[in-house]
This record gives sequence, C-alpha cells and structure tokens, in this order.
Amino acid sequence: MDSTKEGFVHRLSFSLSTINNTMNNSFKKPTIIVFDVNETLLDMTDVKKKVNNALGSKRGFKLWFTQLLQYSLVDTVTGSYHDFGAIAGATLEMTALALETELKEEDKKEILAAMKSLPPHDDVKEGLQLLKDVGFRLVTLTNSAKDILQQQLKHAGLANYFETTLSVDEFKLYKPHTEVYQKVLSQLGVSPQESLMVAAHGWDIAGALAAGMQAGFIERKGQSLYPLAPPPQYTGKDLAELAHSIINN
Repeated sequence: MDSTKEGFVHRLSFSLSTINNTMNNSFKKPTIIVFDVNETLLDMTDVKKKVNNALGSKRGFKLWFTQLLQYSLVDTVTGSYHDFGAIAGATLEMTALALETELKEEDKKEILAAMKSLPPHDDVKEGLQLLKDVGFRLVTLTNSAKDILQQQLKHAGLANYFETTLSVDEFKLYKPHTEVYQKVLSQLGVSPQESLMVAAHGWDIAGALAAGMQAGFIERKGQSLYPLAPPPQYTGKDLAELAHSIINN
C-alpha cells in the first residue's frame, strides 16, 4: 500500500474511533426511568372491544384513539386545557359522527369507566421488578388525569413500583410537547441525559428524544416508531425484554 493510501486509512480509522468514543461518552446509563401508562403498562384490549362494539366498527377504537391524541394536541397548541377524560368523551362522540352511527350515553359512560380499571400487560410486573431490584428510580408520566392515574395503578397492582406518579395535569400541556418532559425532569432533579422514557407509542418516543432524553420502545401489537424521528436507544418485544437490555447495557 502506498503512503497516500496508508495516510487515508489512518485518518479514516482515527475519525471512526473519535466518533465512536464521542457516542460512548455521551451515552450514559440512565438513573431514572419514566413510564407512559396506557397501552405501555396497561392492556387496553377490553376497552378496544367496548369501543368497537359501541361504534359498530372494527375501526372504531383506532379512529377514536387517534382523534383523542389529535385533540389533546389541539388543546396544547391553542393554549386550552381539558382533562384527558373530557377529551376522550368528546372524541368518542366525534368518532360516532364520522362513522355515521349513534353512540349511546350508557356505552360512552361504560367505556370511560373501563379506562380506570385496565389490567397490566402480563410482562409488566416482571419488567418493573427487574428494574427496581437493580436500583433504577421509576416514575410515571401519563396524559391521563391524576385521579384516573391513581385509580389505574391501584387497580392494576402497580402503584408500589413507582417513586412518584406524574400526570400532564400538573403542567396543563400534553405529551409529546417537549416542555412536558423538561418540566418533569426539572421536578425530579435529573438531567435529560440521565433519564429514559419508556413507551409503546412512536409519538411519545419522538417527544422524549427531542427533549434530550434517552428512550426505550416496547413493541406492543399495532404500534410502531415514527420513521422520521431518531431511533430509541432501546427496544424490546415486552417490558421484561426491554428491562434486560437496559440493565445489561
């Protein structure tokens, strides 16, 4: 190999080494893990069935939940705030109109009540215990109202895993607005680089990453990452698999 090629290879090797070192130095093991709740920790299968039956469509739940997220962001960008349950009820009515069907008031009340008593996914307690046993601080951050969150975690038997349980109610802004994550981290006294957001929604992962957090994506059925956002540092088929990945990093 002539000296020109040798010099090029040396410079390339040095550059790659520098890039790898920089990435490794900026990538810290988190000290605190922030969890989304609905669909991430809690199984919404029963609610999906209730919504589809009430709206007479297999697309009912997906259309409703998309509208629910959309109009929570409408509140955020217009400077308004209604709690998640109020938006859930309003968007159920909107979805019924879109599907040209009637939504009975008793069905609406049953759906909203069911949101308070969701079971945990089968993998959740194992995953939370793994992370708690090795010393991670665990907290929640959900779009659900604070009183609903507390009922959800108590019913699911998850309340004791968390140091604190936070809701966007405290900030009057909905995820994935970056300010929500930043306010939470300030309240918890940790830097974004020391924190990790765990969620089963691509929009939540994108928001956390934009706020400077690390992120872990749980590949729940029907969920996917946003291809135009940076990839999360961790992924797992379920929370137990994700926990092992975080612990062994």
